[in-house]
Amino acid sequence: MAAEPEDLKLGTLLTYFGVASDQDIKRALVLSKHTGLPVGKCLVMLDFCTNEVIRASIEAQSMIKDGLLDAEAAREAMGVVHRKRWTLSDALIVLGVDAYATRGTRLGELLLSAEHVNPLQVDLALKASDGSGLPLGRVLVLLSKLSEPSLDLALNLQRDVRFGRIDRSIAVEQLRKEKLHIPVEGRDGDKDDKRVRIGELLIASHLLSAAEVQSAVEMAKANDKMMGEVLIEMGWVSQELLTAALRLQEMVWSGGVSVYRASSALKHIDKSGLTAEEGLEKAGLKPSEFQKQVSFCDFLRLSGYLNKDSMKNIVQMVMGNPELIAAVMKHARKEGNVSKDYLREAIKLSFKNTELLGFLLRHSRPDDRALIDSAMIMHELLKSGKLTLDQAVVNFTIRQNGLEFEQ
Repeated sequence: MAAEPEDLKLGTLLTYFGVASDQDIKRALVLSKHTGLPVGKCLVMLDFCTNEVIRASIEAQSMIKDGLLDAEAAREAMGVVHRKRWTLSDALIVLGVDAYATRGTRLGELLLSAEHVNPLQVDLALKASDGSGLPLGRVLVLLSKLSEPSLDLALNLQRDVRFGRIDRSIAVEQLRKEKLHIPVEGRDGDKDDKRVRIGELLIASHLLSAAEVQSAVEMAKANDKMMGEVLIEMGWVSQELLTAALRLQEMVWSGGVSVYRASSALKHIDKSGLTAEEGLEKAGLKPSEFQKQVSFCDFLRLSGYLNKDSMKNIVQMVMGNPELIAAVMKHARKEGNVSKDYLREAIKLSFKNTELLGFLLRHSRPDDRALIDSAMIMHELLKSGKLTLDQAVVNFTIRQNGLEFEQ
């Protein structure tokens, strides 16, 4: 019998389950640190684990935390999942483990019980979470279904229930009383937000009144000045706050951030006294330099659109298509990295070029042309710093799965 896991972190459990090595986890943690994505998603991208194994491991982790499953039974079940590619529930049934006797304390269940989200919203968010590899709470925030403070409260209550500090019914009642803030302005990427004006953003952030903004507009017109210039001269906003507002306005216009998230971030920057850069980073709206350097191919792998097997299929498809062979060899000769005889090497090189990879994907998956175009747009927004990696992944996952979130 294996020793009990030291903690219930996913990386620890994966090694305990025998589905990943310590070295695999260390490499995934490094990638997770730089990308901001969950370690499970990074393990999939590095081809150390499959999506199915990670999904089952997260489910087992949740059940262990809820006291519905002991670690040893989970380890045995995960062995079956890993070997036979079964779901966790099927593995538990075969092993005769009854792990569904009581309701758990999963975030979606708590929010449903407190009537802060409806079943359809949870179902769609879970699908987006499953496709993107991001936690449910993070997806709900990115989709403007929960605010950051509301999520923190729900997670704290979930933790208290799991540690036996409070009863589940008390946690649900407290959530009901708190009336969690669920934005109605739409999710990141909504087209209705795209032309928000700087004055509207300041009003939404409760930093200026509508009358003050109107006054600034009139003064700017009368004196042939920019509105921002007038706001600073009047002492209504600082240069730092205006810089942050303009950066956030650009993010809204690009379709990557909702007005709700932008106004919340601006309000926090004003209250905290942080610089524009610090405030955007703290709000999770500033991608790291590492994120900006993520290749188009890696972005597609992180989003689950490509994996090792599908990439092999593309290589085989290209090798049987003269038109595509000509395109990849032309690119390879231009790069000067391979000789014309090394076709497979040339194809692999083409995966590093955004435009050429897009060309290959459109030919190999003609039904996905609109989706591939969407992915290229998301990747460009990521490279330009207008989207963070998790925002880009979630937005693309929604399009990839054809999900529609009610506003």
